[in-house]
Amino acid sequence: MGYFIITDSNWTRLRNEILSLAETCHKAFGEQSKHTDWLHNGDVCKLLNISKRTLQHYRDTGVLPFSQIGHKCYYRREDVELLLQSKSEKSKKTDSKITNKERE
Repeated sequence: MGYFIITDSNWTRLRNEILSLAETCHKAFGEQSKHTDWLHNGDVCKLLNISKRTLQHYRDTGVLPFSQIGHKCYYRREDVELLLQSKSEKSKKTDSKITNKERE
């Protein structure tokens, strides 16, 4: 195994080039987070804790938007998260209604 000796000035230059490259990569690939993240049936079922049949019912009734390519259905992560959030808000409202009825 050999050794390589580098001067301080060369090290500084190399370090700056690496940092510049890292910044360029971050700019180029960091933008991918803005792209839509698509999920398959199994992923959505796990996230929502539902069966495939329930997921099909959500598709059929328009509860959850989807895109289909061939025989495969894909769901935007944002749509799944919105559905989770709306169900959570409905649950909170239902819980507060039950609590109010119990008080009466």
